[in-house]
Amino acid sequence: MFEAQLKMLDLCYFEVTEAFKGLSDENVWRRPAPRLLSVGELAGHVAYWEAVRFCGESPDGGSSRDLSDCKLKSPLLADGFGYYTETLGTLPSGEHLKMKAQEVLEELQRIHSEAMACLKAFDPGEENKPPHWHSDYGDLLNYVAFHIAYHTGQMYSVRHLLGESTPDN
Repeated sequence: MFEAQLKMLDLCYFEVTEAFKGLSDENVWRRPAPRLLSVGELAGHVAYWEAVRFCGESPDGGSSRDLSDCKLKSPLLADGFGYYTETLGTLPSGEHLKMKAQEVLEELQRIHSEAMACLKAFDPGEENKPPHWHSDYGDLLNYVAFHIAYHTGQMYSVRHLLGESTPDN
């Protein structure tokens, strides 16, 4: 099932791991400016959307943005991570601030792994449309790879703005 897209997602997570290399714990939740998100908030955003897209189930059988409908549970998953404007006003919370760089990365990787397991267990037959505006599951997976790559680039930029050196970037 969609082997090329799944490999592309694995490659995205290779780069996410690189973006976290050497990240200081004090900078995980630090915003470089009031209207720019932290590395931890960006990780939470990526985790949130993978969790709800692939493991969220609404009562009507579709995908749900409601985390109470999601099979995955994590301190990294929070409703406020859904959209930029929500995150600016609500997060990070005390629970998030306790998570160190390695913990955020490991939790993000765990959520990705479990989200992919939910996807692989699901039969995206012709009658099952993917969540949101995607035409099919291949289209959805292509978008998810773009989404992860885009926000990984932001993680690197945040680190640079905070004065950190990043590996190979």
